[in-house]
Amino acid sequence: MRKGMLLLGLILILIGVYSLLEVFSLNVPKLERLWPVVPIAGGITLLISYFRPPREDPARVFWGVALTLSGLVFLLITLTGENYAILRQWWPAFIIILGISFLSLWLAEGLRDWGALFLAIVSLVFGGVYTAVNLRVFGPNTAAEIGRLWPVVLIFVGLILVLRSTLSRKREK
Repeated sequence: MRKGMLLLGLILILIGVYSLLEVFSLNVPKLERLWPVVPIAGGITLLISYFRPPREDPARVFWGVALTLSGLVFLLITLTGENYAILRQWWPAFIIILGISFLSLWLAEGLRDWGALFLAIVSLVFGGVYTAVNLRVFGPNTAAEIGRLWPVVLIFVGLILVLRSTLSRKREK
């Protein structure tokens, strides 16, 4: 009950400060531009709750990182006055956020969940390549050439299997 009252008190203080700044006609962003603060706050809350003892649920790290970073992307869009149409070019940022979230989950689980590491690597590579394509870092035929690089996925899977096998043998000894 105490935590709920504390949270309610903080929310009321923030709303009051914001409203007071508007009353004095200070240049504050409109509330419709500040909605991304909600997922950011939710993500930070999840991260804080994970790092408080006992550390029971590593999924909180995944969702905390995903919500915080996604909220920051949307906050950047709203505060800079950009139109959401910019996401046609920047959609791979969310794939990269997914990769960072999986990497955070892998770290939170003590470097044991190799599936999370694999998904992190694939997401980061996929998101990075498509960000580069959308920004025209590569030539005009790059999108067609990327499809020819499917053996890279096999190499990543093989590397993870080798690392997993090697590290599990060391733990058994």
